[in-house]
Amino acid sequence: MKKIILSVVIASVSLVAADNSRAVYKPGLMLPPQADLIYQKQCASCHGEDGKSMDRVYSDKINGKKIVIAGMGKDALVKDLRAYRDLETPYSKYGLGALMKSATADLSWDEIDAVAEYVSGLK
Repeated sequence: MKKIILSVVIASVSLVAADNSRAVYKPGLMLPPQADLIYQKQCASCHGEDGKSMDRVYSDKINGKKIVIAGMGKDALVKDLRAYRDLETPYSKYGLGALMKSATADLSWDEIDAVAEYVSGLK
């Protein structure tokens, strides 16, 4: 009887976890990349929901220039994101290397590829 109850409890927990998997996704957990959720968590606060915005504080640091990432080529995005994440010396294309390094630090290569593809598809 105890085995049956335990089996039912485990099955129930598994079903609940499966239904909410998109809500609990965190970068670096070796789950299939969910680029839209990663973008919302790691990127949208500065780059906006559409990839066309930039937080005023940061745009002022780069001479008021707004960096639009929506529609950028996937290969260029992958190159930049990997450089931000992996280099010992912070990569600083726009003077925000430390900030971008912290935003990409927990991302796997697959997650970076997925986010780059997602951003390149933003219009």
